[in-house]
Amino acid sequence: KQNQIEEKKAYKAVSIAIPKINKVLDITDGTFDGKRWVVSQSGVSYYTNSSLPKQGGNSVLYGHNKTAILGGLAVMKPGDKIELTLNNGDVVAYEVFETKTIKPTDVDILNQTTEPRLTIYTCSGFLDSARFVVLARPQ
Repeated sequence: KQNQIEEKKAYKAVSIAIPKINKVLDITDGTFDGKRWVVSQSGVSYYTNSSLPKQGGNSVLYGHNKTAILGGLAVMKPGDKIELTLNNGDVVAYEVFETKTIKPTDVDILNQTTEPRLTIYTCSGFLDSARFVVLARPQ
């Protein structure tokens, strides 16, 4: 059991690099308390109910649409690169394969997937009426 805990910690992402928008941001744990998302005020949050990188499935990151955080995310296009740095020093490279704008009620993006992928999203639209989503696959 201790080995599983240690292994899980080793796969935890601690920072994200998004060269297209010139961002390197810290990653902290984020949760949904049933009413509100707990969101980092200075970096990106990792949805703790989602998969960890390198363990398969859907790893979900989210953050505020502020200039210093994910404000430029909407310029991302398929083919763009993203890198996650893990606790153990490993770097996992991803390539964007889809971007889309969805309604806040479209929570399917949080669902587990059979293939490994990274889902990043932020608020968009008038008065945060939408969500901009970036989907990427490990390279």
